[in-house]
Amino acid sequence: MIWHNAQKRKRLEAAEKAAKKVLNDIDLNNLSFSELALAFLYLGEGSKRNSETAIGSSDPKILKFFLAGLKNIYDIDISKIRSELYLRADQNPKKIRNYWSKTLNIPLNNFRQINIDKRTKGTKTYSYYKGVCNLRCGNVAIQRKLMSLAELFCEK
Repeated sequence: MIWHNAQKRKRLEAAEKAAKKVLNDIDLNNLSFSELALAFLYLGEGSKRNSETAIGSSDPKILKFFLAGLKNIYDIDISKIRSELYLRADQNPKKIRNYWSKTLNIPLNNFRQINIDKRTKGTKTYSYYKGVCNLRCGNVAIQRKLMSLAELFCEK
């Protein structure tokens, strides 16, 4: 068991070293590259059914990247982003709303709706799980551009 853990750690370190090399070869200040990365994130995680630019995730890193992209690439005022939360029955809505507001630097009054999944009643939620936060900027033009960019890149 100790040998396997050591081997896994070595593989993880090698993967991180390779990832750092890739990042060192990229101009992270290039807005076109950032927009392409945002397009792929949107292709995988973004809302496609509604005519607006929206994304939902339980991972703060994904939502922070999405917000940074909207701000830096499209000059969207982050304080105007609307949000909904999707929580489990045993979660405290006020506490979780405060968590997401602080984590994403979005005003509390931008959280319009909190949905509780009644199917989860009676089951315990892991302490690290803060529900799903859905962010909406409402701008369908951004959604269309991101989807087109990702799809056209995949075709090339």
